[in-house]
Amino acid sequence: MRSLLVIPALLAHGCGEDDCCTGVGVDAAQDAPIILPDVPNDCAGPGRDKIKFSRDQSCGNDGSVEWCIPDNDPQLVTTLQAISSTIHCAPGGGRAMCYTGGKLLCSYPTSYPDQCLSHWGEMKPEVWDDICEVAAQPPITEIVPTILE
Repeated sequence: MRSLLVIPALLAHGCGEDDCCTGVGVDAAQDAPIILPDVPNDCAGPGRDKIKFSRDQSCGNDGSVEWCIPDNDPQLVTTLQAISSTIHCAPGGGRAMCYTGGKLLCSYPTSYPDQCLSHWGEMKPEVWDDICEVAAQPPITEIVPTILE
């Protein structure tokens, strides 16, 4: 029985005892695996349906996520900058298709280790919270991964 406990312990140790890559931790006092709860995929407020990717793959992109905003809404730009100073908005189309109708393309970087827990994996909790807050803004209709083709 003890040998069965070695595998979870080795997995946890291989991740620096970080549960982000195994979902299993080791209870040192009892030397037994403990199953850690899944991180919710939902946002605390409105707008989750606007985010077009799952939380566990939220960094599965080419370095950012993006969305469109009206180009004549300086208050929204100020709100986005208050959410995160890393948000950048400029004319352009992008994967969000902000080509027509007076739109700006906005992006939020998703680099590892600054915003992501792993390459192509999950955003850090505070970054996910920022994206949820962006999605809650009424003028934003969808947030998509940046995929360069």
